[in-house]
Amino acid sequence: MDRITQLQDAILDLLTITHTSIEYITKRTQFEQTSAAIPQTLQTPLAASRVDYRIAIETFVADIVKRSKDIEVLIAALPKKGDAHLRAKRLEQLQSEMILANQEYNDALARSEALLKELQDALAVVLATEPSSEDVIEGKQGHQDEVAGRIQDIDEMGDA
Repeated sequence: MDRITQLQDAILDLLTITHTSIEYITKRTQFEQTSAAIPQTLQTPLAASRVDYRIAIETFVADIVKRSKDIEVLIAALPKKGDAHLRAKRLEQLQSEMILANQEYNDALARSEALLKELQDALAVVLATEPSSEDVIEGKQGHQDEVAGRIQDIDEMGDA
């Protein structure tokens, strides 16, 4: 995963934690009567106990601080403006390596096409000339020797 995506995910996590925290704080609070002259009129049916409420708030704060620090680290790891020269130099180096690899590929492809052509020619010679029954009886192997020689030449070129 690239740095920008990690940063986006971290920011979304921070927003989710913040949203959840605010929702919890507003829906799970117990309202306290601060003055005897002012009656407590609002009751929260899902209110958490004071201890649970404080523990939850502390947990939310710790999560928000931790995720904020993670975001700071991700931002610090992003490329700087001054790094552009180094990145451009690296891209040029990669480009030259790619050109060299492409040339090597093209050379290998040309060699394999030449070998394929020779093999096709050798097979054409073998298939075009069928030995007569007299040649077989007399043991003449002229064409077979020629084909074997060409195949050996192809093997030698492939090894080179």
